[in-house]
Amino acid sequence: MQSASDIISSLLWFKDDSYSNEENDSQIIEQFVQTVEDFSSQYGSEISVSYTAFNLRGPPSNFPDYGDYPQAFVMRTYGTWWDEAPSFQKDYMPQNSSAIPSQDFVEVSFERAVFPLEVAVFETYNPGALVRIWALGRASWILLWEGEPEYAGDTPRIFSPPIRQINVPTRILRLEFNHRLLPYYTELDAVLLKGREPANIGKIKNNFSYSTLFKRSQPVVEKGMLLNKVIASNLHEDIVQPTVLSSDKLLDRGPPLGDFQRLPDETILSVMKYLDMQSLCRCAQVNTHFKRLASDAILYRSIDLRPYWHCVRSQVLVNLSMKCKFLQKLDLSWCGSHCMIQSYYVVNFLKYSGSELTHLRMNCCKFVDNTVLRAIVDTSFNLQELCLRSVVTCSEWSCLSSLTKLRRLDLYRTHITTSAAVSIVWSNPSLEHLNVGSCKMISAMDEVALALGANCPDLMSVDFWKSYSLTAIGIRALGNCKKLQELDVGWCLQAGSSGEWLSSLTGGDLRKLFLGALRGICDRDLRVLLPKATKLAQLDLLGVRAVSPDICSDILAECRELRLLDVSFCDQIQESQVLEWRKQYPHVSIKRSFQSANMTTAPNALFLAPSLE
Repeated sequence: MQSASDIISSLLWFKDDSYSNEENDSQIIEQFVQTVEDFSSQYGSEISVSYTAFNLRGPPSNFPDYGDYPQAFVMRTYGTWWDEAPSFQKDYMPQNSSAIPSQDFVEVSFERAVFPLEVAVFETYNPGALVRIWALGRASWILLWEGEPEYAGDTPRIFSPPIRQINVPTRILRLEFNHRLLPYYTELDAVLLKGREPANIGKIKNNFSYSTLFKRSQPVVEKGMLLNKVIASNLHEDIVQPTVLSSDKLLDRGPPLGDFQRLPDETILSVMKYLDMQSLCRCAQVNTHFKRLASDAILYRSIDLRPYWHCVRSQVLVNLSMKCKFLQKLDLSWCGSHCMIQSYYVVNFLKYSGSELTHLRMNCCKFVDNTVLRAIVDTSFNLQELCLRSVVTCSEWSCLSSLTKLRRLDLYRTHITTSAAVSIVWSNPSLEHLNVGSCKMISAMDEVALALGANCPDLMSVDFWKSYSLTAIGIRALGNCKKLQELDVGWCLQAGSSGEWLSSLTGGDLRKLFLGALRGICDRDLRVLLPKATKLAQLDLLGVRAVSPDICSDILAECRELRLLDVSFCDQIQESQVLEWRKQYPHVSIKRSFQSANMTTAPNALFLAPSLE
């Protein structure tokens, strides 16, 4: 790894001598992101560019400076804190999870398609969360690299792992992240793709060269090279094209199973229910006996296809529908990119297999349109959980008010309107978890909060993240929700003029409270809350300027279950005080954002949504 000074001295914004011959000049190009195609989450809002995925476009803005910069791309989570919160969502098929699970992704495109030679990710804060790099080929995704997450230290870096060399050109990459080892938010400044142009493509005008900055520091991960091929052949081909092995004669040629074949079907099925989708597909190839058992509907009560997002196509749903007579839980999150799944097939799948569904996740699925929403309502009357995070292709959200048994509803970063959200809340009095963070079309979030307070006594968690229309009126209504354990009102700026509404949170079970950027909250407000928050485990005071070291000391002393405290950009709290607290309370992870000495953007900018300044 190069030092910052080495990077500065070698950072040249023009062609380097290593590509001075005519052949290389015409064939090897290096290009930064032209467009951000998709992403799963972002710290920034829909009405600003600070901390958004948009910032990955073009060359680096801050590198090689290290620190917290609004011009970077930041995702919403870090560490294991969100997994420990009351709103945590368990996997439907834990056995289906990858050995290196992904929590977030971003998909970017470049101007020219190339045969990729290197991918470089410019990380300017808490590097180490990248675990996979995918390239979109002519008709499928190809895994270029896979690796374990790490924490790479408090230093900027250009991460350029050795990638798989492929013989198809690409201009679209998808990066996957796992944040569990990070002490705080990771920040990405840029992504560079170096590759060889196909012979029939002309020169690129802006031919930057960063080649002297790249180092191959680790061997190609063999597992990563094979992952796409293994999953595609066993999940997609074997399910999509069962006729390939439909001949009983072919299947009967499988190896003898000995005494195992004498076991009752019920015993074998009890074993098979612990298998992942890929293993079930392989079992179906053994012989006709195993094919029959591996297709038993009892094994398909819960299906999680998110780990296979890169190879699941529409026909997979057609063939799965034959097995899903008793389907209760379905996760299609991340699937269907670039028209790999069409809405028509999803509608038909729900029609034939969705009547028993109680849990449905379609996060970041572009195939979810109005026809899919209506199909959900028309077929899945018993839904208790519905997650449609980052679905932005729908307009008829109000139809979801026909569902009446919801306990969890996650609509983060969707375009649901105020009236639709309110009607859904009123139709579901058993609602326990609601996420309407970053829903920019909800222009009166107070109405949603008032409906929750009046109609949902069992509410346990609610996420209003960056809801700029939420005020103290709406938050006070949540005082009627006596079981409330988690509240995120970070960046709800109209609620930040005063924190007197904190006294309304009277349940006593509060475990997670995020108050980021609410400047008007002061010691007095938090002191009133303290006796009612004895179980508090996570408290985010980022940018709450009026809080003093005294109240933080009291919180640390009185909240015995506290494990996370964020005091970043709290003006009255000094670094020396944070260091002292960390020694005194080693069981509490106390966060304080790093500010570079030559930071060009004032920390104040961290808290201002441009349209609300």
